[in-house]
Amino acid sequence: MAMPSLRTMNPISSFRNLMEDFFNEPFMLANREIPTFFPKVDIVEDKERYLVRADMPGMNKDDINVFIEGDTLIISGEKKEEYKKETEGYTHLERSSGSFQRSFTLPQNIEKEKVNASYRDGVLELSLLKTGEPEKKGTKIEIKG
Repeated sequence: MAMPSLRTMNPISSFRNLMEDFFNEPFMLANREIPTFFPKVDIVEDKERYLVRADMPGMNKDDINVFIEGDTLIISGEKKEEYKKETEGYTHLERSSGSFQRSFTLPQNIEKEKVNASYRDGVLELSLLKTGEPEKKGTKIEIKG
């Protein structure tokens, strides 16, 4: 490994390099991959229903999809954001987007045809009513040997 030269150890040169890195960083961000949006979900059970709440701030209701496939609840969508700042002499404009999908296995005692969904203040809320029938219990298998 080579020893640093006196030039690279110069405080003025180090400061110049630091400033160049600082001003080049916003332009370097354009080449980086934007992380996928992954909403946080809470699931609460009471006597009559399961309540699913998903945090999706900044999204439009039309960008969210909710469906049941078999015994799986699937929440998916795409989040799009745009930032624009116009100042004398320049315009700063950034766009980002990311898609997501969350899936959950449903219990047997859900009325799949009576799921209510609402979206308000960045929170998707699903109410899944119970059928009243007890959830099927597993069967113990005896091991012979």
